[in-house]
Amino acid sequence: MGRETKILLALLGLLGGAFLGVVSLKLFVPRPPAGTGPDVHADVATVKEQALVEPPDLQPPLPPPPLPAAAALPTTDFAAGEPATPPSRDPFVVQAAFEPAAADFPPPPAPPATTVPLAAPEARPVPPPPPIAAPTVADVHVSQPGDSWWSLAERHYGDGRFYRALFAWNRSLDPRISLVPGSRIEIPPADELRLTRPGLLPAD
Repeated sequence: MGRETKILLALLGLLGGAFLGVVSLKLFVPRPPAGTGPDVHADVATVKEQALVEPPDLQPPLPPPPLPAAAALPTTDFAAGEPATPPSRDPFVVQAAFEPAAADFPPPPAPPATTVPLAAPEARPVPPPPPIAAPTVADVHVSQPGDSWWSLAERHYGDGRFYRALFAWNRSLDPRISLVPGSRIEIPPADELRLTRPGLLPAD
């Protein structure tokens, strides 16, 4: 038996099984009672009579009756000194309507203007500006072979212990400062070193 024959037989068996399933559903599945399945509208004669309900009234409501017109306010001559007589109790008229307006009374007279002479400000002397410190002038030394920070401090300040302050001063100007021959070393005054770097100077 070839492969094609087996495929055809399998298809025929599948179709036959589907057909048998549909037929068994039609034969063995119970049908729903009348009026609950597809034929729910078929039996019209068995519908019971229902009481009719009147439709609602869709007309708009009537507007409220108009309010009675307020009585005209009596005119009052305030110049003649006649008191104002408000009308009988009217809930739509506020009490302020019976009070005289501000425009009916003349403004109060303004007080006379008095001129007070102002005293002349006292002239205060202007303090002189603080004196400006003269710029510090530092000497420049060109390093020679055999120079050291101690020898430079001893030569310019008379005390070799100034070498630490002298080195810190030049290092703040150039972090890579050294005593290589030809380097420019700045020699500030001793007072400038005492003012800016007192912790690096000798204690005496």
